[in-house]
Amino acid sequence: MKEIVIKIDEEEYRMIINFKKVYDAVIEAESDFNDYMRDVIREGLDKMLTDLPPKNVNVLLRTLQAMFRENPEFVCNFIVQVLKKGSNISQEEEVRIKEIRGHYIS
Repeated sequence: MKEIVIKIDEEEYRMIINFKKVYDAVIEAESDFNDYMRDVIREGLDKMLTDLPPKNVNVLLRTLQAMFRENPEFVCNFIVQVLKKGSNISQEEEVRIKEIRGHYIS
């Protein structure tokens, strides 16, 4: 694993430390701080990526097309995996995953 060190202000520190209580309550366990931070970062990145399409659909489409020209095997295999995975996840499983993850960053 890689290590990243960042500087945050007092308000950000208080939010991170205190929100861990909410995170732990949702998962019904005391979490490791590193696991908690990885989930916060992962969810934040996912949310940021999710927010991109309405404003930048053309940019994302052109990016996908450029990636396809550069590495068609990878892009096609990836798209097939995503499509298969999406069609295999039941609504109950999707709800369960959302509950576990807690969708902490909105």
